[in-house]
Amino acid sequence: MAILWIVALALVLSAALLVTLLKGVVDAARNIEHKVEAIAGVAAAGSKDLDAVVALVTTQSYISQVVDGLANYGGSLNAALPDA
Repeated sequence: MAILWIVALALVLSAALLVTLLKGVVDAARNIEHKVEAIAGVAAAGSKDLDAVVALVTTQSYISQVVDGLANYGGSLNAALPDA
């Protein structure tokens, strides 16, 4: 009879431990949503920053073309550019 009580106590303790561990897993799973939303916000901001890269590359290309055109002009840049 004593062994039956020991086994029952072991089962109750094991069930309590299992419930505690599963509660931790469920809490962690619920926190994932908040973290994913935070990451999505940062990713959206990063995407907007990358949109500016296209404008920067276009601007750099335009500046290179202007400088090349002025260099081919044959005169100094001071003479080619109007006073601002």
